[in-house]
Amino acid sequence: MGLLRRRLSLPLTLLLTATLLTGCWDRTETNDVAFVLTSSADLEDDGRYRVAYMFPLPGSMGGASGGGGGTGGSKSYYIDSEVGMTFRDAVGKLQKRTARRIFLAHRRTIVIGEKLAKSGINSIFDALPRSPENRMTTFLVATKGKGYDLLNTEPRFERFPAEVIRELAKSRQSLPTSTKEIGLTLSFKSDPIMSYIEPAEGQAATNPSKEMQLTGYVQFKSDRMVGLYKKQEANGLMWLLNQVKQQQFTFPASDDKLITIAVHGGRSKITPKLHDDKITFNVDAEAQGIVVEDHSNEDLYRAEILRTIEDKFAEQVKNAIVASIKQMQKEGTDSAQLGLKVWRSYPKKWKEKFEGDWEHYFKEAEFHIVVKASIPNTGVINRNVTTEGM
Repeated sequence: MGLLRRRLSLPLTLLLTATLLTGCWDRTETNDVAFVLTSSADLEDDGRYRVAYMFPLPGSMGGASGGGGGTGGSKSYYIDSEVGMTFRDAVGKLQKRTARRIFLAHRRTIVIGEKLAKSGINSIFDALPRSPENRMTTFLVATKGKGYDLLNTEPRFERFPAEVIRELAKSRQSLPTSTKEIGLTLSFKSDPIMSYIEPAEGQAATNPSKEMQLTGYVQFKSDRMVGLYKKQEANGLMWLLNQVKQQQFTFPASDDKLITIAVHGGRSKITPKLHDDKITFNVDAEAQGIVVEDHSNEDLYRAEILRTIEDKFAEQVKNAIVASIKQMQKEGTDSAQLGLKVWRSYPKKWKEKFEGDWEHYFKEAEFHIVVKASIPNTGVINRNVTTEGM
């Protein structure tokens, strides 16, 4: 009897245990989800907010002919938008006409229209952190005009415009501006920057494509856009932030003959000094360059000639830094987080004196800039091969 009871107990135990295995009761099927590739946020003339989402179309993603604006065929995505009194109000309206649940966890970029950027972006940081689907690593970028206009470009190299926006935002030539970085900067009552991408028409093509290009960075004063860092100012900002990215300088080497130097590496160190009520920043930068094009026909193997080119290269870097500083002081924006350096070096003095009126002291600050440049790589050949022996 005891043996029979033991034999029956094991199957009975397994049967009772199986009733506890209810499976994935909260599982969400892929077919029930609408993935968001990228989105835009705009401020309308009547004060309402407009949200636009880009969704992939699963039925159009099987073949190569489904490129967004590329090689022909129907698009493999579609864009829809709505307006509301708040961002969540607009999203709620959009969800009502979307059969699938809008899913934001795969979104990597958010495009902010120019009018919203100028009015203030604090409202975005009230909506985003409240949902766990919103990743704080998502890149924030601004654009000229309406944000959804950038979504409606049709770049040829990628299937989705969202991919181009993401690649430009995190490329080797740009400063990454994530939601987390911008949010932290605003929380310290400082002035963030944001990548600025514009629609651009492809050139030298029979049928020009609607491309996009990274043209600089938005200059914010607190959470409001007040200007743009472009070209020289954008290059200088990278040095001030000690985040030297891919950039190059073209300048006369001799007799108006141009030479182009690509920055191969570099770093900078900024040290604040206090003199009574005056703040001085010592900016020490080191730049390494590569000759990528030379129309001067100078003999760069000669030490004195190479030294002259290196000095001119250093001058170009210094000019970029000065241009960036002038733009910051003009608008009273601390885009390089220099106030943070003063706080770290002189915490007591910062609290007592500078914190309450940092814009004034920053505008009056002096900068001593020293740039040391070297060109360890002058190219595989010294001269243009077509000029040898002439």
